[in-house]
Amino acid sequence: MLINLITFTVGLLGVGLMAFGAGLILPAAGYIVAGSFCLFWSWLASKAAAQANQPPPVTKNEEDS
Repeated sequence: MLINLITFTVGLLGVGLMAFGAGLILPAAGYIVAGSFCLFWSWLASKAAAQANQPPPVTKNEEDS
């Protein structure tokens, strides 16, 4: 449980620092980087949710043939 929280916190901090660093170079770049990470996170979350809702694969037994 604690490792999941630490991993999420470090990832969130990394995204924030990347967006901040890009914003120091060019202010609009900070918003672009942050938005890109948000889109990527949304894609990963929907992919994980879709995999969690799939039924297990059906295996054929030799007796059913």
